[in-house]
Amino acid sequence: MAAAVRLAEKGYDVAIIERKEELGGILDQCIHDGFGTKIFGTALSGPEFAGSFMERVEKLGISVRLNAYVKSVDAGGGIKKITTVSPEGVDVIKTKSIIYAIGCRERHQFEIKMGGTRPAGVYTAGMVQRLVNLYGILPGRNILIVGGGDVGMIVARHLHLEGAESIMVVFPEEFFAGLPRNAQQCILDFGIPYRPRTIVKEIVGRERVEGAVLVRVDERWNPIPGTEEFYPCDTVVLSVGLIPYAKKLADLGAEIDPRTRGPAVNEFFETTVSGVFAAGNLVQIFDYVDDAVESAYLAAEGVEKFLRGDAKLEKRIIVKAGENVRSLTPHRIEWEDEKPVVAFLRPALEGRAWITVSDGDGQLLKKFFRQYVRPSTLERVEIPREILQDADEVVIDVRGL
Repeated sequence: MAAAVRLAEKGYDVAIIERKEELGGILDQCIHDGFGTKIFGTALSGPEFAGSFMERVEKLGISVRLNAYVKSVDAGGGIKKITTVSPEGVDVIKTKSIIYAIGCRERHQFEIKMGGTRPAGVYTAGMVQRLVNLYGILPGRNILIVGGGDVGMIVARHLHLEGAESIMVVFPEEFFAGLPRNAQQCILDFGIPYRPRTIVKEIVGRERVEGAVLVRVDERWNPIPGTEEFYPCDTVVLSVGLIPYAKKLADLGAEIDPRTRGPAVNEFFETTVSGVFAAGNLVQIFDYVDDAVESAYLAAEGVEKFLRGDAKLEKRIIVKAGENVRSLTPHRIEWEDEKPVVAFLRPALEGRAWITVSDGDGQLLKKFFRQYVRPSTLERVEIPREILQDADEVVIDVRGL
């Protein structure tokens, strides 16, 4: 919606294709606040944040096609064809440019090698949010939450407030992997029990979850023999990470970054398929919806540059993730422009640090001081374009102090 609104405001003919019966995406089920602090300067709930964009979509008269499944995309040539299937039938949409904003998916129990049977009562955190917030269904009474990230902590607080009898949060890290504010506001303030350096070895139960076998792990997350313990519960909630849903783009031939598991993009979020852009959690997992929206605004700006036929650099600049950088966008710089290049990166260390920008020969071009960095917080830096004029390659490092 953010990308569509920005393009419509510039006067372009825009349409939104949505698989579900309503707009809003995952925000519809995120009734906690904290959204919009950067864009709107106030903390909104998920539905409020999405609602503000819905109002702008309607006001601008943007065409919206709900319950529409994209069957195929032909992205070759100047005119791209999108074939959709909906209750109204099969339709072919012709367009000059496409922005993919299809988000990410949750990892499941088999991706983290969790043993045991497959009884009822095992949910992902997103499904729990949907059941509780949209349908008023409490998934269980005695709940084990696996994962100490932001979503796991937020779901723990919500289940506590909704009347769950017991909640336990387990995770392999030494402390919660999410934002410190969520650890305080969602877990510590409510006295919710948690166990660090702990994983689920096995889920126990036939028809319904009866419990789980917990085991302690060392610093490398290897199980410690003899520390197994049975924990009785009737529900297991998995909050063990998100993966960009990039298969659709891979099918088009777009390059996929093994670090982010999303498409490789330039500074305006264009993929390696000409005229096809990506935004939001499809590119990499953002901690704040405000940053995801900024990526959509940049993608919209990129679409405008593409449609106008703006000039590109004679030789693109490769951007590489260096020391202590887990993930990074963009992957390359291609357009002639005066605005700084906005880079998002996830550090691999915690503490005071410099974020440095160097050329391929190791010469320092720019550095940014950070009082505190952590893997749970995506860092944003603006790189002046004038320092990149003579560079063929740029390396971004995070160096601890």
